[in-house]
Formats: sequence, structure tokens, C-alpha cells
Amino acid sequence: MEKVVLLNALVPPPGAGIIEISEPLSLEKILPIVINTQKLESYIGHEATAKLLTKLFGKEVQMNRSMYIPKHGDIAIIVRLKKRLEKPEDIENIKQEDLEFRTIKYSMK
Repeated sequence: MEKVVLLNALVPPPGAGIIEISEPLSLEKILPIVINTQKLESYIGHEATAKLLTKLFGKEVQMNRSMYIPKHGDIAIIVRLKKRLEKPEDIENIKQEDLEFRTIKYSMK
């Protein structure tokens, strides 16, 4: 795979488009996708999450608060917390088991 995009939340396609969303996936199912991609493009907005993903993936995941605009053929992985944090500062203590992964495939007309 040439490029995989990391997101914190679903970003709908601009205009007319179709998205295919997977069921929740384990880290074990996501790792081959991440490892085999040539370019990992991060839109992960929290530094603690980016650091945890760097550790879990064995590849550098940058924190990036830029706006992602989907393009035809993009593959994305949504990384989200399974539950709401009681306090925002708890983000520093998230663990692998606190995360849920889903893949997204974008098709534009």
C-alpha cells in the first residue's frame, strides 16, 4: 500500500462520495496495514495518542492538527478511544486496550 492516513474521527468525503467502514479491528489486524505502507500520514491531534501509536506501530506517528481532505482511493485508519475520559489530562495514561481501530476506504464520483 502506498499511503495510509491516520485519523481520530471519521472525515466525510467532499461532495459526492462513498465510504466503506470496517467493523472494529484489533491492533493485530491493523499492524500489517501500517507496516506495509510506504507513507504513514498522520492527522492524530493528541500528542499522547501519537506517542502511543509510535510505540505500538514501530513507526513514527507525528501529532498533526491539520485538516484532512479525503481523496479518491485513500485508505484511512480511525484510531479512537473506546470510552470517554473522565478528565482531559487522562489522555497521558491511555493504553493499547483503550483504543479501537477501523479502516475507511474513500471513493469519489
